[in-house]
Amino acid sequence: MRVVLLGAAGTGTAFAIATRLRSSWGGDIKIVLTDVNDEHLISASILADAFYKVPAAKDPIFRERIMEILQTEKVTTYIPILNDELVLAAELAKIEAYKNIDFWSSDIYAACVDKDFADKWLCTIGVRTPDVATAQQLQEADRVWFTKPRNGFGSKGVGYLTSAEVMALSETDRKELLIQEVCTSPEVTVDSFWDFEKNNGYAYCRERIEIKSGVCTKARLFYDAELSNFAKLIGQALRQKGIICFQAMRSTRGWVVTDLNLRSGAGTAMTCAAGFDVLSAAFACRSKLDYSKYLKSIELTDEIYVTRQYAEFVMVSKK
Repeated sequence: MRVVLLGAAGTGTAFAIATRLRSSWGGDIKIVLTDVNDEHLISASILADAFYKVPAAKDPIFRERIMEILQTEKVTTYIPILNDELVLAAELAKIEAYKNIDFWSSDIYAACVDKDFADKWLCTIGVRTPDVATAQQLQEADRVWFTKPRNGFGSKGVGYLTSAEVMALSETDRKELLIQEVCTSPEVTVDSFWDFEKNNGYAYCRERIEIKSGVCTKARLFYDAELSNFAKLIGQALRQKGIICFQAMRSTRGWVVTDLNLRSGAGTAMTCAAGFDVLSAAFACRSKLDYSKYLKSIELTDEIYVTRQYAEFVMVSKK
């Protein structure tokens, strides 16, 4: 039996993955979840066979706990969600004792957790990104920039600062930020499935029409040739096998990739709901199973709207 360890179970991203795995494979797989919160506070636990409360991913003890769970549960697949989990998974993949575990990460995935590195790396493979502020441009006091933490997650810490405000920061704080030109709408997330072994992939574009608490609640799915080419370039360079997502907006130079996520997103569930089950396909692909039944091309003329509403789960404490 395949045993899947899924991190950050309280996130919408993890809930979406667990939902699709359970729907597509039922009881043929064992789902093991981890989170910093108690089980009765995690909606995804209703889909799980086992649950472990763990320290925060930045805690030195986290590594030890994950290694214990890998051994105890005889895990065959580890799907990290948080940046620190991606880095840890890439490290654990090099350990001989874990050679039979499929870690959804790699050295290049871990390196791209640093948004400054990712930005430079994207440029080297031919993918446009927003212009980064130069020292000379930061002398233009009233100019506005988009800033985000180099190791950020889920839109936390992003914002707009003038050049004067940027220069007022300490040198240490400035080094922790990626400072870029302000781009224009639409804001699009691309769910990118790629199988580097077969040189085959699909890209589904989601225009974020409405966002609540950082999560897309109304979206328009469509096809775009240039964004699909970006997905192909990224997939080939990453040696991607499965699913990632990236954000794109417009600049004066056309589409630019504003953020690269080495995982699926909470909004990926909307793409799955529209009939493009990239999450099941990713697991099938990495498990050397046929994934063709989960995917189909989105046509140039397709324009699909997906909305979401909250669902309620009554959780019972096991204390």
